[in-house]
Amino acid sequence: MLKQLTIATGVIVALGMSGQAAAQAPTCADIEWSASVKADYPDIEETCSGVYERDGKLYAQARVEVQRVRGNRITFRPLHTDGTKGDSHSINVPSTWRAKIAGRNYRASELVRGQELNVYVPNDRWALAVYDEEPSMAEEIEVIEIVAVEEVAMPTTASPLFLFGLGGGALLSLGGLLTALRRRRH
Repeated sequence: MLKQLTIATGVIVALGMSGQAAAQAPTCADIEWSASVKADYPDIEETCSGVYERDGKLYAQARVEVQRVRGNRITFRPLHTDGTKGDSHSINVPSTWRAKIAGRNYRASELVRGQELNVYVPNDRWALAVYDEEPSMAEEIEVIEIVAVEEVAMPTTASPLFLFGLGGGALLSLGGLLTALRRRRH
């Protein structure tokens, strides 16, 4: 009887401790986003798929899809947990920046369109750190600020004046053809 009581007590204590550990582990609902993050990206809560805590600071784990890389500028779209995609955003990374994916460091230029990356977003500013897995405690988290994507319009040509030149060239060609035909008849 004493052995069964000891086992039952051990199970209850273990369940209680696991409940406390689960209660202490932060979740996406525990992250309080700063006003500036909510202003820059109102859908931020829809991207959180987990929480990473380091030195008392919370980071939301999320996924992004690379849209384009030009030099050290990476344009991406956040992937929401419901499968939809958010608006495009860009980051300018320093030339020394590396994304750690599957234990290997990649330069920005080595990322490809359509590639999905795990990122960690701090709760106090609109920025991210790219890691394939949860960063180890020995690694410093390098957080890169996110900037708004500028909608770049394609440059327009000078004006429709080239049509006048094209029309003039066509008329000269027609005149040359008619002259050649007339000389051939005579």
